[in-house]
Amino acid sequence: KGTSADQDRRFADKELKLLKSTKFPANFEKKVDMRKVNMTVIKPWIAKKIVELLGFEDDILIGYALELLEESSPDPKKMQLSLTAFLAKDAPVFMTALWSLLLEAQAEISGVPRTFVEEKKDELRRARQDDTRAFDERDRR
Repeated sequence: KGTSADQDRRFADKELKLLKSTKFPANFEKKVDMRKVNMTVIKPWIAKKIVELLGFEDDILIGYALELLEESSPDPKKMQLSLTAFLAKDAPVFMTALWSLLLEAQAEISGVPRTFVEEKKDELRRARQDDTRAFDERDRR
């Protein structure tokens, strides 16, 4: 007789226990098809955000986060639990922002989140205004 590993609490699946006890945002229930997302636009954002949260560049963590997204349909809950070891209290903030961007990118035909497009338009508009100011200044002189 005896017990199997499934019956013994000491060998219970820790990840499953954490998944049940952790509260996740509602948008984590929506799946993302990574084939519809333009990762060349998302990769720099991930790197910038991780550097911003940690305060230094960690190539290994950035690579790990990108590797977790290589599946065709990644699980945001498991991804957050995996990144918690590195980002601690910032993991939920990072994953909420990332998942929102991925959902947004999936909805767009180009695979680029609308937020990124709007930011780029604002940046170009500001650059154009700065250029016109410089030309006006030059013409005044």
